[in-house]
Amino acid sequence: MQIVEGIAKVLAFRTLPTTVLVFLVYGVLFGAVLYGDRLAEVPKNQNGLDLTQAYADLHHIAERPHPFISHANDILHSYILERVRNITAGITYIEVYEDLISNASWASWGSSSVTTYNEATNILVKIQGSDPQFSATGGVLFSAHYDSVSTASGATDDGMGVATLIQLVEYLSKNRPKRTAVFNINNGEEDGLCGAFTFLKHPWSNITDAFLNLEGAAAGGRPLLFRATSTPTLRSFSVPHPHGNVLSADAFSRGLIRSGTDYTVYTGAGMEGLDLAFYKGRSKYHTKYDAVPYTDGQEKALWAMMESAQASGVSLLNDDRTHGNGSLPVYFDLFGSWLILLSLDSLLVYNIVLLTVGPVLLILLVVAEAAILQGRGQHQNGHVPDHRNSLLQQFWTWLIEFGWLKGMWVWAKFWVAIVVTLGLQALLVFGHLTLNPFIVYSQPGLVLVSSFTLTYLTLVFVVTPSSNHLPEKQKHTMFLQTYIFTWILLVFATIYVSSGIGGVYFITAWNAVVLFACAIGCVETMFGAQGSQDAPHRLARRVRYDGLPQGEEAHPAMATETDADATEATPLIQYSDPPLPRAKDESGAIGWWILQLILAVSVPVTLVAHIAVFLIAALVQTLADGSSAVTVYMAICVLVFVMVLPVVPFTFKVHAGVATSFIVIFFLSTAACWLAFPFSQMEPLKVSFRQTVALGNISSTNHEITRATTTLLGLDGYLQNLIIPKLPSAIGENIVCSPLRGVEKCSWNSTLLPSPGKFKGAASAAEAPRWLDASVTRLGENSARFVIGAANTRGCRLYFDNQRITHHNVHGAEPGMLQRFSGPPEGFVELRLWSRTWDRTFTVDVEWQGNSTLEGRVACEWAEYESGSIGVPTTGKIPALEEVLAFLPSWVVATTMADGLVEAWGSFSI
Repeated sequence: MQIVEGIAKVLAFRTLPTTVLVFLVYGVLFGAVLYGDRLAEVPKNQNGLDLTQAYADLHHIAERPHPFISHANDILHSYILERVRNITAGITYIEVYEDLISNASWASWGSSSVTTYNEATNILVKIQGSDPQFSATGGVLFSAHYDSVSTASGATDDGMGVATLIQLVEYLSKNRPKRTAVFNINNGEEDGLCGAFTFLKHPWSNITDAFLNLEGAAAGGRPLLFRATSTPTLRSFSVPHPHGNVLSADAFSRGLIRSGTDYTVYTGAGMEGLDLAFYKGRSKYHTKYDAVPYTDGQEKALWAMMESAQASGVSLLNDDRTHGNGSLPVYFDLFGSWLILLSLDSLLVYNIVLLTVGPVLLILLVVAEAAILQGRGQHQNGHVPDHRNSLLQQFWTWLIEFGWLKGMWVWAKFWVAIVVTLGLQALLVFGHLTLNPFIVYSQPGLVLVSSFTLTYLTLVFVVTPSSNHLPEKQKHTMFLQTYIFTWILLVFATIYVSSGIGGVYFITAWNAVVLFACAIGCVETMFGAQGSQDAPHRLARRVRYDGLPQGEEAHPAMATETDADATEATPLIQYSDPPLPRAKDESGAIGWWILQLILAVSVPVTLVAHIAVFLIAALVQTLADGSSAVTVYMAICVLVFVMVLPVVPFTFKVHAGVATSFIVIFFLSTAACWLAFPFSQMEPLKVSFRQTVALGNISSTNHEITRATTTLLGLDGYLQNLIIPKLPSAIGENIVCSPLRGVEKCSWNSTLLPSPGKFKGAASAAEAPRWLDASVTRLGENSARFVIGAANTRGCRLYFDNQRITHHNVHGAEPGMLQRFSGPPEGFVELRLWSRTWDRTFTVDVEWQGNSTLEGRVACEWAEYESGSIGVPTTGKIPALEEVLAFLPSWVVATTMADGLVEAWGSFSI
């Protein structure tokens, strides 16, 4: 008997066991999710890869900034070309090609009003597959870009991708694949995905029907499977430590993420493939912190990219099941060890089945429960059925025992709790946005704790004050209402799934486990009724013991006696039907509540915790790019709400001390959120730099600088008040600020004038030519010819202010536009020109509709500011940028606003 009592104390639905189990479940799940999000250790057996050599390559690649319009870019090009040639020397089935021939024009990604012309400088490698049927088709493309932006050395964007591709070339040179592998180590990605577009002009692009693109959009950590085109292709991502979530693909497909990768080009050309990229540490992206010493994980991060690319690439090359079209995939990883994959069509079927079969099954169980309990009640000594044990008859119980209003509250409080919780979360978000809107940028953990504790407290304070229902019955009621809530969510989720969104998969799983938990409750009640009706029991101080009779007929003398009537003569052990316990009483019955809690809490909390860890890392630091703070805070609140709501059926059995502790934690964390400074040297605020130089009209023979303007782009409230006043050249100047895509743009006239550097072959600075040599000649009523030359650059532009250009022709280039990327028929207003050679003179003919005047600007770009670097020719200087780098506060870091750090322009009108 003592053993039974001991088990009851440990496993019964009582305060202490419930509190301990709830904390244990949440603690284990959160700990497992965070542990799985770490970078894995590098194994001793590297499966044919060489991390040491790859890390050495990375140091060469990320030695200095190397944008397309820099001499450092040429040095890196030569290093990579030499590396792959040395690896493949003497292997007959491998060919290395330095593409200095291909050129193309296309409508630029993300803007139908911009057309780009580019001359390729890609490094291509083809490893002929062993199967002859895949020699001309069915191959696999591997892609990464070796250029960086001008303010970063590009360790993760995209040095690790390039170092990984070099390792894959070496691995496949020793392990010949079944299908042909083509490597596009491309250039100019940062300037409009140029290397991927021009690759489509090369014959090898016709060999491949699948691809793996390696990218970097942050500064290390675990690489994420950004997106995938189809379920067959995603089967290849059977990697040792998978990390991916379909939510990122949904965000790209719905335009919520404005940046792009080469994935966009390859899918636009009809290929199926994967996009694998770094995404953590967005505050370091495109800044000086995207360098080897500051990379999160360093060798571990590189290895994570290498092992994932190898596993996925080998599968694409050798497994036919990874090729072909198919349904959109729904995928997510669990604890960094498993990738769950199903098709969007399958998820839709599961949802429809749950929406239709689930309610029917639950109704049948409830009816069966009611019938069994009613039969037991009629059979037990002629008693009237106990309506309190039937969910279908609880309304009758409300009327008789609690009154109509109190009975309604039993069911209404769950929904009131949801409304109140979401309302208070909205107020909390309002407080964040009003008092310290960017604290989530550097302290997302504080925001999470504040939101989590408030959510729990609100639900507990509304739901826990209960009626006189038995604890098991309250739990059963809460589960039933949770099921109704998840069923409603599932209706909306199904609509989203039918429109192509797979990120609502967690609602499907949540509804399924809550249905199962309700079924367990019904079965528990039915089997519990069997024991209570057939086996007599006794009650001593509200503890049941089997084996003694019960009921009024067995013990009529004690049938009406209550605790209040007890006297000195009252027996210590009384024989009676157990009275209905009050809400505060403990339940000694050992039921299946443990299984219910583990199922109903662990499944949704696990899935949503993974989403929370991923989304928070991906979203919070996009605020510096102009993302909506409201969206970020509301996403956190919704995720927290979904993680807390599953425990509601058990909250009235969780110790009150938990709520007391959470009150203290809530006020402390919220106060910290509202008082702490939101940026630091570890999590710096990014500001974007650009300087423009006005040269007057290009028809003038004197191209001297008429005005130089420095522009910074940053967060409103910080840029103008705390950052610009630190710059000496801005003191006393008229600062003009205006909003731009969610951030603030501030400009002022600058006395710090840039220099384009020496012209190629010039012996001294005195021989350097003017910034621009440009002319425009009208060829006809609606056509004109531009001749553009500039010193020490290979990137220029034409801006058209009053006309749309319907046709253009770059002399010496292939005519026409890339197929599938031809742009709108009404034409474009900007033409970007990228040359593979320095000091190129572009000759461009343009046509437009009508015979009116053509007005606009001719401009060229510069991006180098290191003078006399080791191994780099003498380049231009940008004193305004050097000032920014020298005087920015420690919690601010500079990045580039556009392709060039400096743009010099002259106007035209013909």
